Amino acid sequence: NKKATDAINSKVLQTQHNKGRSLVATRVISPGQGIDLWVNPNNTIQNHHPSATNGNNNNNAASRKRARPMVPPVLLEGQRSSRCAVCFGPSVPSKKTTGAESSKPYAMVTCSSSSCEQMAIKAGLVAETKTIWNVLGHGRIPKVLPTALLVYRLLVSTLAHADHDENGRGVHSNSWSEILNMTGQPERYPKNDNAQAHEQAVVLTVLALLQDSSNHSSIRHKTPLPTEQLLVLRIREILSRVKANAFSITDGNSDEEGGHVLGTAVFEHAAYLVNHACSPNAVQQFSFGPGQFPCLGLVARQTIEANSEITISYLPMNLYWIKQERQFHLRQAYHFDCECRLCVE
Repeated sequence: NKKATDAINSKVLQTQHNKGRSLVATRVISPGQGIDLWVNPNNTIQNHHPSATNGNNNNNAASRKRARPMVPPVLLEGQRSSRCAVCFGPSVPSKKTTGAESSKPYAMVTCSSSSCEQMAIKAGLVAETKTIWNVLGHGRIPKVLPTALLVYRLLVSTLAHADHDENGRGVHSNSWSEILNMTGQPERYPKNDNAQAHEQAVVLTVLALLQDSSNHSSIRHKTPLPTEQLLVLRIREILSRVKANAFSITDGNSDEEGGHVLGTAVFEHAAYLVNHACSPNAVQQFSFGPGQFPCLGLVARQTIEANSEITISYLPMNLYWIKQERQFHLRQAYHFDCECRLCVE
């Protein structure tokens, strides 16, 4: 559809100094205007985007500005028993919840919407919860970290859609190809003890969950599974990309409000190509609705000129850190030295 393609207001720039790929504006974007996120690294529009439903045109301008999560987002530990695992809305535990009772070490609840209950089953969250109960009940892990659960869901998505060669390597997985499209966390700085302990906890958790769930129908037909050694390598590859590309999902409506952090997710397509600036020209906004997982949108904070890079802040915008504080947190969390205009001036 030439008319729809002409209206696209962003594109992927393959190299941008030392930052790799970037998302840039193809035309002037006004303050408050949404930014297209359906552009893939080859600068083509996704023709079969999963969020296009009810006969909507996949090139619909409004739909192009919402990126869906690659796998179901993960609620933070403190939110699991009080918020819907699908729409992230408030939820009062009822008989239909899974594990909300105090005797269970992990809870997965849904709100009163029947569409959320159906989506939780369809997306495998109910079966996953039983796997978590088994692993926690046998004392194989003390708890399930949100990052570990997100890595597990991404790993399962690659195994569920991949064939395996005679060496047990997963091949022909669209999910894995998209994960590899992301830039991993650079190893520019040595990992401290906390980072190493966190990585080890994630690896052990994902292996335990995968072993218990290996008989589930979602991956049973794709046997044999890769060897444990190859699985560990893949887990670490996914974790590196999650650390560099995951978004914190908040209920705030603007960068000034900040909002409460509800969970974390990795979003599709151009969402993971947006680079950081301490004074960005765009801000994340999340949309929520019954029966669907939270979607990501980017909105211009100021006028973005054509051919200018589109940036967001990887740090909370409402903390007003000085340069040294920002640089410290970016090195710790993302392993890079910020060279944005605010930091070099």
